[in-house]
Amino acid sequence: MKFLFIYSKKDLASQNIANHLKEYFNDIYEVDKELLEVNKEDLDKADFYIFLSKHRSEKNLPSFTVHIPGILDKEVCPADGVLNSLILINLNKYNTLNYNVSFEVVHHTPTDLDKPTCFVEIGSSEKEWTNKKAGEIVAKAIYNAIEDFKNKNYRKLDVVIGFGGGHYAPKFTRYCLEGKYYFSYLIPKYAKLTDDNLNHLINKSYFDKVLIDWKGLRGEDKKRYIKFFEDNGILWEKI
Repeated sequence: MKFLFIYSKKDLASQNIANHLKEYFNDIYEVDKELLEVNKEDLDKADFYIFLSKHRSEKNLPSFTVHIPGILDKEVCPADGVLNSLILINLNKYNTLNYNVSFEVVHHTPTDLDKPTCFVEIGSSEKEWTNKKAGEIVAKAIYNAIEDFKNKNYRKLDVVIGFGGGHYAPKFTRYCLEGKYYFSYLIPKYAKLTDDNLNHLINKSYFDKVLIDWKGLRGEDKKRYIKFFEDNGILWEKI
């Protein structure tokens, strides 16, 4: 089980996390380009890819975020909902800085990796990107999540794909941190996925069922998605 941790020399938060992660792992992989410009040919082969990254937001909110990369109406990377969730849970556990902790929905490149991939990020300004304590927290969260993941030292919960809500998926984040589910792909309200897009998603990740944020989706989208799920024998539940 090989994990590859990718950091960019052009990303201050990326370097910060990598410096601390080197205390735990040897497979710290440096790239000279921005992380969003990386593709499969740039990387060594691995079973899991974890990108160490900065996060930007208009409000410059100090934060730790986790998300799967992909362009929802084109292509997404494979995902492992258990690993993603364990990282988020540990970020929250070790968060002595009281930063906001949240998932983000699927967004941005790279899209062509063929193994489970996630971004773990520090936001949202240079002050946080270079905060050594923040880098230490992320490194510790990743290390302990991977140790628990490899040793299967975690609660057995359903792995779900979440539909609805905004970019930071507050309801799904809360459900994860409350220990109710592990989350794979998160699809926001503003995404309008075709049946082809949905087929692509469900074939890229293991999951037990779909959760629908009932108030966080347009009625017409709910009808289309539910029809697709039922036509394909996919369990779904509204929350």
